[in-house]
Parts: sequence; structure tokens; C-alpha cells
Amino acid sequence: MNVPNIARRSRAALAGLLAVALGLTLAACGGADSATTSAGPTKTASITDHWKRTVEVPVDPERVVVLEWEGLITKSMRIFGVEDTLVGVDTATKKMGYRARLVPAIDRAEALGSPWSGVNYERLVGLRPDVVFLEAWVASQENRTLHQEVIDKIESLGIPVVVLLSPSNFDEPDIRTAWEHITVTGEVFGKQAEAAKLVGRLQAGVDRVTARTRDIPEAERTPVAYFATINNVMGTKSIQSYLLTEVVGARNVAGPGTFVTVSEEKLLALDPDAMVVAGHEGYLDPALIHAGRHAGLNWANLAEMRAIRNKRLVALGYDEWRATVETPIALLKMAKLAYPERFADVDVAAEEVAFYREVYGLDEKRAAEAIEAQKYVGDLEVR
Repeated sequence: MNVPNIARRSRAALAGLLAVALGLTLAACGGADSATTSAGPTKTASITDHWKRTVEVPVDPERVVVLEWEGLITKSMRIFGVEDTLVGVDTATKKMGYRARLVPAIDRAEALGSPWSGVNYERLVGLRPDVVFLEAWVASQENRTLHQEVIDKIESLGIPVVVLLSPSNFDEPDIRTAWEHITVTGEVFGKQAEAAKLVGRLQAGVDRVTARTRDIPEAERTPVAYFATINNVMGTKSIQSYLLTEVVGARNVAGPGTFVTVSEEKLLALDPDAMVVAGHEGYLDPALIHAGRHAGLNWANLAEMRAIRNKRLVALGYDEWRATVETPIALLKMAKLAYPERFADVDVAAEEVAFYREVYGLDEKRAAEAIEAQKYVGDLEVR
């Protein structure tokens, strides 16, 4: 999710600048209506989104903008064979070498900022999108208000916006809310059958793990810390905690919240049996932890933590720790860490290559490259 600190800029000043820039752009395009419909799709379909609205979107959109965290929308577009309609993405996605490896259209798309850093509305209008997908992170009312302003601004330009919530922003985290990103994307592109097939494949991966862990008594559940670079653990409000506890059957040692800031002292006090290391701000190889390097935390000060001392760590890549297409592989890695005897027959490395080949249609070489690209350092500083 890589949720940044919100540097709230002056809304009034921004509105003044945009009024001039947008007026010029819209005049050049023939007005908002022609900018979004000229030479494009004319039939519409009704889509119900997570903002509890019914949105009219063009059937078979030809120009699409996606502003998202989890990557479910752009990856679904790639799997559905409609990625060439992608003309704009949020700036964070543009920076992710890993995601572009799977969805090459990201490299060709324009970076448009984000609700957090500010959307470049002039550039957005210039792209003439038929529809904008917006994944909203609304952990607070302030977040919701921020996103509502963005939605209202885009829709005032005559561009429909389909809003999908981050899976950690529901009252009760559930992986099925992530699959709704796929389903809605399928509805927009008329790819309902392909969406149902993909959801079925991913849910089968979830069910495969649950089938082996559902009978573990509470007293025998492995205590696990879900560390997210740079200095957080995933709290019980997060979708990551749901996957760890409800699917893998482990016990999350963190308390309530989503991203819970953690110190070296607190992590030592929690002293989990095992630790998942998620590439939130960047991939952190367990070898760096065992070597006592400083990456977010000074791991030299944590050498006596049980999970490190017993070498019970697993690292999840920059994208796969999210609730996304690669979730079934992340679950296998976590499950084998927590319960090695129950998953002794599972060759995770082989399963990972097979997954990329089956789901994305990659050959073995490209699958291996995509897996390696998960080790994207991002903003993580290691010293």
C-alpha cells in the first residue's frame, strides 16, 4: 500500500491553478464531453462500486486510467487481454519495476500523481480516458474526504470514476473484497467469464491452504509477527492479518490497527516464533536480517529474538504481500513457515514458477524474471 504521510496542500490555491489549466485543455479538446466520448465508446453499462454508487461507464472502454495500490486492476487487465487500453497510472505504480514487468503497458502509460500527492488533472484530461478506476485508502474520515474531493473533481470533468476500496478498509477484512476488484474490472470490460475464472483460480489457492490449517487448535497456533518495512507490523485490522490468522491459521502477535509502528524493543518483547517480512517500502532479504544490517530497524539489536535465532523468517516480495493476484503464493510461503510439517510436500519455488506460467501465460524464463523482480528494493535504505 505504501501509504504516504499526507502533506495537505492549499485546496483553494490548487483549485485556482486548475481552473485556468483545465479551461485551456478542455477548450483544446472541445469540452469535457467530447474529451471523454469523442471517437470512443457510446454504449454504457451500470457498475456498482465500493463507494455504494451506480456508475455508468462506456462498454468496451478504449482509454483507461488506473490509480491503485494492490495492482489487482492492472494485473486483471493484463490477464483479460485488455492492457493496451491503459493510458494513465498513479505515480507509485509507474515507479514499480516489478509491476511493469507483468503489465508492460504501465511503462507506456503516463504518471498522473495520486490522491495523496495530488492528481495532475490537466494531464488526466489530455489523455481523454473513457473511465478512471480509483482504489481508495480510507482508514480515517480525513482519508475519505480527500478521496471524495478527487472523485468529485474527476467526475466534474465528465469522466466516470469506479471506486474500489483497499481490502484493509472494510469493517471486517476478507479476501473476497479483493476479488471484487477483479469482478468489477471484468464487468467494465465485458470480461465476466474471464474474471470468474481468475477469481476461482485464486480462491482455490486460498482454500488449499485453509484445508490444511483449519483444524489447528488455538493453543497450538504459531505466534507470528508480520513485519512490514520500514518499521511496522501489520495489526489485526489489516487484510494481511486476516490472511495470516484466518487462512494460514497462525496467531498474529500484533494488536489492533492496520500499520502499527514498532520499535526494536517492542519487537523483542513480542518475541514471535516466526516472522513474515513484507516488502512494504521495499524487499528485505532475510540474509540481511541475519547479518545484523540496519534496514528500518537495526537487526543487530534483535539477534536474540526467537524467530531470528531459530532462522524462521520468510520474505514476501514488493507486491505479493498485498491482497493481489500473487496472494496464493504468499500464503504458501507463510504457511510453510508457520507449519513446516503440514506443508513438507510443497515445493514453493516450483509452485511459484507454475503459478506465473498458468495465470499470466509466461514461459519459464519470463516467469523466473517476474519472480526475481519481486525483490524490488523500493524506498528501503539498507546500511
